Amino acid sequence: MRDGWQWMDEADVSAENDLQLTNAVRGLDPAVEDPNYWLRFQGWVVTSARAELTRRRLMVELTMGDVMSSWARALVPSALLAAAVAGLLAVGPPAPSSAPLSVEELLVSGLDGEDPIPDRTASVTFVSELF
Repeated sequence: MRDGWQWMDEADVSAENDLQLTNAVRGLDPAVEDPNYWLRFQGWVVTSARAELTRRRLMVELTMGDVMSSWARALVPSALLAAAVAGLLAVGPPAPSSAPLSVEELLVSGLDGEDPIPDRTASVTFVSELF
């Protein structure tokens, strides 16, 4: 099929090349054998799309209130369910309360021994004390 085809530049386009291209693709047109094909095709498309076209035509008459009420049918129950679940999670069992711990207590919590962090501040000598 490709043997008769040639690549054409824009400068090579002429009436003869256009006629060759028309003849080459004529077999792809379904209306060659059936002249009423495109009329039937248009009728089939319009008939198939009739319900959607009617729905879109009726959408023009909708107001903002109509759209919001249609959303509310699904949105309000979902919001109520989410609020109920959040409320159940928030009311859950109370956490054990304890006094806040200081940083030193947190560092030594769980360590055994008399003094787990030795005090080395007594042996520190500052340069200002020497001079």
